[in-house]
Amino acid sequence: MISVNSISHIYSRKPQPALSEVSFEVGPGSIFGLLGPNGAGKTTMVRILSTLIIPTSGKAKVNGYDIRKEEAKVRASLGVVIGEERAFYYRLNGFQNLEFFGGILGLNRKDLRRRIAEKLELVGLEDDRKLPFMKYSTGMKKKLNIARALLVEPQVYLLDEPNSGIDPDSAVRIRELILDLRKKGKTILLTTHNMDEADRLSDVIGILRQGRLVAVDTPGNLRKSLKRRVLKVEFREEDLTSYKSKMLELSGRLRRGEETLDATVKDFLLTINLRDGSGINRILNIISTSGLEVTSTRIEEASLEDVFMETTKGR
Repeated sequence: MISVNSISHIYSRKPQPALSEVSFEVGPGSIFGLLGPNGAGKTTMVRILSTLIIPTSGKAKVNGYDIRKEEAKVRASLGVVIGEERAFYYRLNGFQNLEFFGGILGLNRKDLRRRIAEKLELVGLEDDRKLPFMKYSTGMKKKLNIARALLVEPQVYLLDEPNSGIDPDSAVRIRELILDLRKKGKTILLTTHNMDEADRLSDVIGILRQGRLVAVDTPGNLRKSLKRRVLKVEFREEDLTSYKSKMLELSGRLRRGEETLDATVKDFLLTINLRDGSGINRILNIISTSGLEVTSTRIEEASLEDVFMETTKGR
C-alpha cells in the first residue's frame, strides 16, 4: 500500500540531506512505525508521501498511485495528520471546519454531516463542536486534525505524531482508534517519539538517523538484535545513609565485571544492563553478599527505547 524506493530530499538552505536513499514498504492492513530523533526526516517523509513536497530524487507509490504523476489520486487515498494549526480556519468552529473540508472533498452534504458528528464523537470533541477553532487547546486541535483525516474513510493513513500534546486519556482513545483502523484493513504509517506506543502499535518499525534508514524490522526482532538483557533488583527500604553506603560499594564491584554494561539506581531499584545475559549468577552472588535485603529480582529483554538509543547514537 505504501512503497518507497530510494527517496532523497534536500532543502535548499540546508547542506545535509533531510532524507538519503530511503526505501521501505508497508503492506495492506499493517502499521509501520517510523522513528527517529528530531530532524531525522520523519515529517519530511510524511510530507513527500502526502504530495505536499516533491522529493529531490527517488520514487514512491501510495495505494498503487505514483506520488509524482498521480497526485490527486494519492490525496484521495489518504488520511493525513500533520501538526499544523494553519490548516484550519480560526474563526470557524470545529464542526464548520470539518464541513468546509468535507465539501472540498466532494462528500454528499447529508452524509457529510453524519460523518462529522460520528468522527467528532470518536475523538472526543462532540461537546466542543461549536467552539471556535481559535479557542481550541493544543490537544483539541490535534483531535480535530485526526477527525478530518477520518472523514473520507481512506485506505491509507499518514499519522505524524498524532498523540503529541494530548492528555493521557485521549492518547489511549487515539491508540485504540489506530488499532481499530488496522482491524478494518487500513494501512498506517505512524511517526512517534513514544517508544512504548511504537512497540505496542507497530507491526514493523523503521528507524531514521540523519536522514538514513538504519534499521527496519519487527519490534521483537529489533529488541533481540541488541543482544542485551536487563536485570532489575528491588531492595527493602532501610536507613538511607546505610543503604547509600552499601549501594556505592555494590556499584563499584559491579562495574569491575565484564558482564555489566551499566548499572543505574533509582530509589530502591537497581537496573543492570547485561551484555548478553551471561554472568547473572556472578552478579546475583555479589548482590547477595552486599548486606542489602532483596525483595524481588526479574530479568527483562532490552526495550525498544534501548534499541532506539543504540541505533541513533552519535546522531
